Amino acid sequence: MNIVLFGIKGSGKTTFGKKLAEKLGKAFIDTDRLIEETYQVTRKKKLTISQIYQEVGPITFRALEYEVIQSLQDVQNSVIAVGGGVMLLYENVEALKKNSHLIYLVFDREALKKRVLASHPLPSFLNPNDPESSFDKMYDERDHAYQKINAIQINVTHMQDHDVITKICESTKDGE
Repeated sequence: MNIVLFGIKGSGKTTFGKKLAEKLGKAFIDTDRLIEETYQVTRKKKLTISQIYQEVGPITFRALEYEVIQSLQDVQNSVIAVGGGVMLLYENVEALKKNSHLIYLVFDREALKKRVLASHPLPSFLNPNDPESSFDKMYDERDHAYQKINAIQINVTHMQDHDVITKICESTKDGE
């Protein structure tokens, strides 16, 4: 059984995913890295996930995410951190939940907004002319969509890393 970590950018998916995989002796997979690798192989261009999004636009980017999720169908015994938009597509959620525990890493809006707006450069999904409003809009849309997914929810806002890992293990009955 896999463990899939999802949440809004900056919620700790990759950080917690790596630590969880190490603790459980599972492989760690980051779908953003897989997209970057796939893009480099197919387009002969090495770009970051943000640069890919800017270059291809949201529709093609979501198609790339879908392809990567489909490529994971036979993966077992792994911790998978998915990009924030992956779980917005019903087909991705359905594919992932077949052999995975889904964990929504909830992070309080204002604390997460401070963290994301402090990053340089700003994430490509934010409007540089109005980053605060565009963050709020994105947060509301994604949180609303994520709440509809039958997933374990863990509010990680004020938790220490080891407490998050323990909570995930307890929630999924892994590591016991």
